[in-house]
Amino acid sequence: MILDEMGKEAAAVIARAGINPDVLRNPENFLSFTEVGRLLQACVTATDCQHFGFLVGRRSTTASLGLVGRLMRNAPTLGQAIRDICVNQKYYVQGAVTYLALQGETAFWGYAVYFQGMQAREQLVDGATAVGVSMFRELSGVSPDAVLSLRQPPRDVEPYRQFYGYVPQFGAEQNAIVFPARLLAAPVQGADRQLRRILEASVAKYWAAKKPSVSEQAIRLLRAAIIFDRASLEEVAGDLGMQARTVNRRLKEEGTTFRDLLNKARFDVAREMLMGTRMPVTDVALAMGYADASTFNHAFQRWAGMAPSEWRGHPEVKQL
Repeated sequence: MILDEMGKEAAAVIARAGINPDVLRNPENFLSFTEVGRLLQACVTATDCQHFGFLVGRRSTTASLGLVGRLMRNAPTLGQAIRDICVNQKYYVQGAVTYLALQGETAFWGYAVYFQGMQAREQLVDGATAVGVSMFRELSGVSPDAVLSLRQPPRDVEPYRQFYGYVPQFGAEQNAIVFPARLLAAPVQGADRQLRRILEASVAKYWAAKKPSVSEQAIRLLRAAIIFDRASLEEVAGDLGMQARTVNRRLKEEGTTFRDLLNKARFDVAREMLMGTRMPVTDVALAMGYADASTFNHAFQRWAGMAPSEWRGHPEVKQL
């Protein structure tokens, strides 16, 4: 375990986070986002390592994802493997989203946390991004062109350079792996078609009773769509395989509206950019698709009760 390698007593650090160490010995056990945040923060505090999450994530592969990881490993193409985790993650993770987006000839495989009030969010995202790069290499045989990160640069960037081959673009608009879109059609070497069919049936059966609500699915889709200026009802309905009016009806039954979810997602993205990067407010506004900073300022004022610049410097703003 990394804590032991760094000369720290793992059980003691885990216990200080308020978690029973026995829970972590069984890979089938799940921790809540609150617990994961406490644990990562306790590890960072104990080791004084600002890239602890990255060190954990870089050791993982598709094998770390169990059944979904096996499904990915036996996908016919890299694109299908990435879509496997994007589709199935919603069943076992509520509070974060992984997504695949295309802009021209460039593909973005991204990860975002929308669970609010989590400690050490940047550590979780760092780890998830490192896992993504490991899986990308495993499935494609090559490395991505670039790694984007919303967080501010840690003190020591050399571990990132050694693992990625370059320093990530810190302070970016999103957390994502960037690569040529043509690689999505690349075959996954060693994939077993027959095993793939068996795994598809197993995954479908496993998740049959755990389908998330329409509002839960919509907020996940919106979290990524905002970055690429595709956050419309029609786009979300298409991704859900529904008509726009059906989505509206289902959301109403669940006690919300598309506009409410869109505003929540925009607020989440805005806070993450303001807190995690040094981007000027004007650049944040443009990155989110606003025509000018004034319109964004008015919207943020409605959401937070204060201007974005004031919110960014507020002493009580500790976590997104």
